[in-house]
This record gives sequence, C-alpha cells and structure tokens, in this order.
Amino acid sequence: MPETHQKPERKTARFAAIETLAQLERTRLPVVALFDKVAAECSLDGPDRHLAMNILYGVLRHRQELDFLLQSLCKQPASKIKPFVRQALLAGLYQLFFLDRIPESAAVNESVKALQAAHLPKNLQGFVNGVLRESLRRKQTLVATLAGYQDSSGNPFLNHPDWLVKRWQARYGQEEMQRICAVNNQQAPLILHVNTLVTTREQLLAAIEQEKIEVHSGAYSPGALILPDFHGPISKLPGFFQGHFQVQDEAAQLLTLLMGPLINNGHYLDACAGLGGKTSGLIQLRAAGNARSATIAAVEPELQRQHKFRDNMHRLHPDEPVTLYDMDIQHFAQTCDRRFDGILIDAPCSGTGVTGRHPDIRWNRQKSDLARYQKLQLQLLAEAARLLAPAGILVYATCSLEPEENEEVVALFLEQHPDFISEDCAQFLPPSAKILVKEQFFAPRPGPSIDGFFGARLRRI
Repeated sequence: MPETHQKPERKTARFAAIETLAQLERTRLPVVALFDKVAAECSLDGPDRHLAMNILYGVLRHRQELDFLLQSLCKQPASKIKPFVRQALLAGLYQLFFLDRIPESAAVNESVKALQAAHLPKNLQGFVNGVLRESLRRKQTLVATLAGYQDSSGNPFLNHPDWLVKRWQARYGQEEMQRICAVNNQQAPLILHVNTLVTTREQLLAAIEQEKIEVHSGAYSPGALILPDFHGPISKLPGFFQGHFQVQDEAAQLLTLLMGPLINNGHYLDACAGLGGKTSGLIQLRAAGNARSATIAAVEPELQRQHKFRDNMHRLHPDEPVTLYDMDIQHFAQTCDRRFDGILIDAPCSGTGVTGRHPDIRWNRQKSDLARYQKLQLQLLAEAARLLAPAGILVYATCSLEPEENEEVVALFLEQHPDFISEDCAQFLPPSAKILVKEQFFAPRPGPSIDGFFGARLRRI
C-alpha cells in the first residue's frame, strides 16, 4: 500500500498575524519590520496582507479587553499558556468580538488551522477550538461585561499601560487622557502630503474622487488630503508614480514650515532624514519661498532607509538634487566644515504621540526609556549646534507627548547654549494650525487626523 503524506497546512493571514504577535512578545522589536518579514515568508497577497494587518493591529489596540476576555474563559492564568497559543486565542477573540464582517466559524476554524501550520499538537488545537466556541456561547454576557467595566479610578478599558495612563491623567486630566486613549484605539486614516511642485491639492483630490475613493482636505496643513477608508496599496492611488504625493501625517507636514522662510544661497540640513518625508517638505518650502538657489542635504545612517530615501526623492523630486550622507549626525559633524542656515532634528524618541498608528509602541516602552532618549536628544542637538551658522535656525522635533523629551530637552539645551533663543512657532504656521501651538511650541495631541507631536524653533543669536 503506497505511503501517504499529509499536505502541509498553508500559512494564512491569521497565521502571519499570530506569528508576528508571538515574535513581538519575544523580541519587542518594531512590529512593522517583524510583520514585513513574516508576510514575505507566508507569501501574502494584497487582501490577505490587509486582513493580517487588521488582526495584528486590532489585537494590539484592544489588548487589555482581549486579555480580560481570555482570562474570563480560561481556568489557568493566561501567562501560563504557550505564547503562540495565547496569541492565537487573542487573535480569534478579536475577530469574534470586534470584527463584524468575518463569519464566526471562519474565525474559529482558521485560528485552529494556524496551530496546525505551526505544527502544534492536537490537544492544543482542541483547546483553542474549545475556548473560542465557549466565548460564542457566552458572547452576550461578555460583551455586556466589557461595556460596563470600570477600574478603581472609574476608567473604562483604555488599552494602554498603567504608567502611561497615569502620566497623561496627571498632565491632561482624566477626560483628556481618556480622549487620547480612545483616539489611539481607532484605526488611523491614510493622510497624503500633496507635492505642490507638480500638482495642486484640488487637482489630486479630484483625481482620487474620480476613482470613487472617499477623500477630503486636511484640517490643519494646506497640503494634506485625508482618505478615511482607503486600505489598498498606496501605489494604486492616482499620481503615485508621477510623484504627486507622499504619505505623511499632518503634524509632520507642518513641522517643516517651522524652518521657513528659506533664504537664497542658504544651506539646509535634514539631520535625521529617515525615508525623506521632511526633506521633501523642505524642497517644497524652498520653492514656495523663491529660494531656488538654496541647497538641501540629508543625513541617514541606516542602509534600508537610505534606499527608500533615494527611491522617494527620485519619485517626488527627480530634478531637485539632494545630497544624502550615509552616516549619523555625530560622524557628519566631525567631518563637515560647512555651516548650515537651518538644521532639522526629528529626533529618535519614545513615540508616545504616534501609538495610534504604531500600537506596539505603547507595550514596548517603559518609563525608564525617557531618560535614555533625553540624553540622546541633547547629544543630537549639541552636534547640530556645532554645524549651525550665525543666526541659523535649529528646528527640534519628536513624536512624543512626554515633557522629558520635549520642553525639558529645549530648556536644558538653552541652558547649555546661551547663544540660542526659542521663537514662537505660531508665526510660521498657517492660521488653521495656530491652535496647535502651546507656549510657543508646536504641540498637537493625538486627534482623528493628526498625530501627537512636538516642535521647537531655536535661533542662534
């Protein structure tokens, strides 16, 4: 009789989401990099990739509620369950309790199949099947329990770590803290920054509307378009390959305006360039101010980001030369003899202002991280100050809400550099954005169409 071989279980979107969650718990690396690697290994196409991301990010945004559900359904502590199995249960519960369009049978069966694909034994597969089916039998009661939950401070499920909740409550008050947490738990919309060197906001808006895609203008930035329900590939949007836009939050769009106006024959540096979003903003600012003879350079040490930077510059500004230095600002400052009229420092930070877009951040950070980031941020500002010309402008930014990384950094820098002063950011922003300025600093809190951010404009006197 011929030997039969069982067909290996395909690694589906659910498997990719669960595997990424398990790796995230183990490594605490950024979820984007982890998911990209897992998705490639699973050969996910467009719809499957979107489903996997929906489940992955949904579990992170509703983690405390899901942990509560899981503990209500299991006799043993959730921490004692194998990591992949626990994440499979959380992913299954998310689909059953927070997604309307997925059939309950599919959510249960595909969760079990993910364990098969991971070669976990049948008793664990049966355990997952049993817990998820029990959640369906008790769903009405469990939903009511979630809705009526309050902690000892009277808060509903906030799905943020306690240390962060307590900080925000002390600084902003309970109502505003709850609002920020609620915004962070919603899926953030796609926001585009129109490349005004090749098109206008009105023209791009009309082109997107022709594709039957919902789109409207941003609330704060004159170059912003918001697509609240678009989840397809960015390259499918009209004008992508022609360089008509880049993906960029309104706060980041407004930040580059703090450098203005650029001057003719001036020299400007994006000292933490990343993928080039703010470099592109500086190029647009140069054109808007008729400072075409100004030069713009960028510094980025990470190889993959360098490749994406060059791709973005080629797509957005093929005729606008930008010099990219493949090193960090510390090494650049040691070797560069040029003095710049403006330097932009979008510093590495805790990222607590963008935990809506990147929900893994809230679970990966600790309060002790803030002192470490502050030390690095002050080092970056000191290096930038060495490169700045007399009367030059230094724009400092983070995507953090924490004063240790924002106001305190500026105060310490000014104390150590008495030849600098802080200028009021409001005078460099459009009228629609002046409301985002607090005590001279650009400081939006997370909202439906804007990330939490901080920006300061510092001038050498």
